[in-house]
This record gives sequence, structure tokens and C-alpha cells, in this order.
Amino acid sequence: MALLAAVLVSASGVAAPTDQPAGRLFEYDRGKPLDVQIASTRKTGGVLVRDLTYAAYDPQQGRVAAYVVAPTQGSSFAGILYFHWLGKPRGDRSEFLEEAVALASRGVVSVLIQGYFPWRLQPKDGVSDRRLVISQVIDARRALDLLLSQSGVDADRIAYVGHDYGAMYGAIVAGVDKRPRAYVLMAGMGNFADWSLKYWKETAAGGETAYRSALADVDPVRFIGDATPAALFFQFSRQDIYIAEPVAKAFLARASEPKSAAWYDVEHDLRTHKADSDRRSWLAKHLSLITN
Repeated sequence: MALLAAVLVSASGVAAPTDQPAGRLFEYDRGKPLDVQIASTRKTGGVLVRDLTYAAYDPQQGRVAAYVVAPTQGSSFAGILYFHWLGKPRGDRSEFLEEAVALASRGVVSVLIQGYFPWRLQPKDGVSDRRLVISQVIDARRALDLLLSQSGVDADRIAYVGHDYGAMYGAIVAGVDKRPRAYVLMAGMGNFADWSLKYWKETAAGGETAYRSALADVDPVRFIGDATPAALFFQFSRQDIYIAEPVAKAFLARASEPKSAAWYDVEHDLRTHKADSDRRSWLAKHLSLITN
């Protein structure tokens, strides 16, 4: 990948401009404690669900909420990091909770994180939003640290599943973090500006061109071509009012191999049994899951 205008993230999480490869944008100190705090624990059949938080890398973001879903029996597990969409219903870490519980019976430990940008913190200007994208990606990578710290998780069988903004962050993670071997990216697109400028009008206050330029080096399309050797599975909607089919296809075209895609005659939420079934089957194949 060509050199891009990049930043280093200081201990306080503040971005400082420098000339470094794009991947350096999302570097972080893996020795910084997660400081996991468990709020509650419950058992559902043979599945343990823990509601917890871990420290955000940038102290300004406080703590990141997450669920950890794990089988109560077994010694070697696949792992999945789930990142939800911005929408209704279940536009939070609970979006994939039922799926995570179901897959636990097939030997999967899952971490489901709660996003903060643009869920809690809404887009407002290029400089601030760029910094928040960097912070959010780093906290997604720290969620991988959390996943891999769980007892019995096999580091060679890790996947990422993201929907909407969760898919866009996943595309970035795919380019800079080689721990997941498989990514399912649902209804994602290649740049943040198309959504920010359309749905948060204040982002255009300094000019649309300036906003796009500010986020250009953190756009998902810059990283999705570097996902190899991870396998990519894209799920798109043919009735998506937010992502036109040519936009989705352009994003797909930029992705590295091996990749595959499926299209569904539903809306952006991809709420269909077929999409769920395809996703679980693909994950089962790539993570060598137990057959029910």
C-alpha cells in the first residue's frame, strides 16, 4: 500500500500527524490493561453469557460494553468478534446475541462489542471524526485481545462479523490485523463521508471536499484490499436504500482474495433466515465448527 498521510496515537489517544504507512494509524500498545469489569453473568442451557466492560484505549471514551458468550464445556474453541449495525431494531451489541448463543453449542466463544462512533458520538467535522474512527478501530482490535484471552480459544480459528458500520470497521481491521482468518461483512461500504454528509448535515460546514479529504486515509476501501490471507464473505441487499448496488459492487471489487458475496432481496437490515443461514454455514466451514 502506498504511503498515506497518517498519525501516531499517543498514550492519551490524541492523533498527531506524521508520514507513516496507513496501517500505523491503528497501532496501539497491546500491553495496556483491558481492565475487564464483569457486571453480570447468566447461564442459558450449556452457554455462559457475561455482561462486562473493558477500558477504551483513549480514556476520553470511557469504557466499552461487551458480551462474552462461551460454552460451559469443552477445551478448544473457535472465536468470533461481532460488531453491530446502526439501526433499529437492536442497533447495539445485542444484534448478534442470539446467533452467538446458538454458535456456542458448536464450540464458539464470541465477543459482542458496543460501538460508540457514530452510535453515542455523532459525526460533526472531519478532524474529530477521523480521530474517532481511529479510536473505534483500536477498541475493536482490543476486543480481539479480549476474545483471545478467553480460556480455550484457538488463535488459528478466529473470525469477525460486522454489519453496516460494524462491517466498515471490520474492513479496516481486516487490512491491519491478521489475527482473524475469516470476515463476514454485511451491508458495508467503502467510505464514511457518504453517510456522514448525507445524514449529519453539520459535517459539511467546512465543505464536503474538506470533510472527505480529512477521512480519506481511514476509509474502509483503503484497507479491504489488504485482507489476504483472510477469507472474506460479503452479504449485500438488493433493496438497500442506503447503499446502491453499484456502490456495493465497487467496494467488493476492491477487496482482496479469497472472497465471495451473496445478495438478498431484503432491505439494509438483512433480516432474513437465508442470510443468517448462509453466514453460519460459511463460518462453520472456515472455523471448522462442530456439526450439530
